[in-house]
Amino acid sequence: MNKYEFSLRFDVAPCALSMDEIDDRLFENGCDDALVRHNRRQEILLDFNRESSSAVEAFRVAYEQIKTALPQARLLEAKPDYVGPTDIACVFDLSRQRIQKILQTRASGLRALTSVGNTQVFRLSHVIDEFSKLGTLHVKEPVRETAIAAMQMNRMNDLD
Repeated sequence: MNKYEFSLRFDVAPCALSMDEIDDRLFENGCDDALVRHNRRQEILLDFNRESSSAVEAFRVAYEQIKTALPQARLLEAKPDYVGPTDIACVFDLSRQRIQKILQTRASGLRALTSVGNTQVFRLSHVIDEFSKLGTLHVKEPVRETAIAAMQMNRMNDLD
């Protein structure tokens, strides 16, 4: 069993519940291993550190627990999937400047999905794969597995 760190962001406006009611329902339905953050736009972000046989299974179980607790909630995003240079730097434990240089000079097979202002946005699983081809930048397999599972969940969510 590996530990997987990931986040799920939901729109909870249709649930018409208070923050305390949301927290209580999530806790009662097995999300006691998640840090729940609320924002003013009636969204919640659940940060998980979950032990599971696979990242896909960790995401699936967490999603089902949330939907059981909050049936009207709508998944907005699974993380880590979309990342910028700062996020990539955290994953690889390098400076943002070093990541920028690698992206500009060595990661020729990597293309940004989009740019937000001056910041390029990538899929973390693609970054991990491209950086591993360079031969010196590697992450532990659970990190790669989590990035792939998040990407798959976001793709399935986009089809709904």
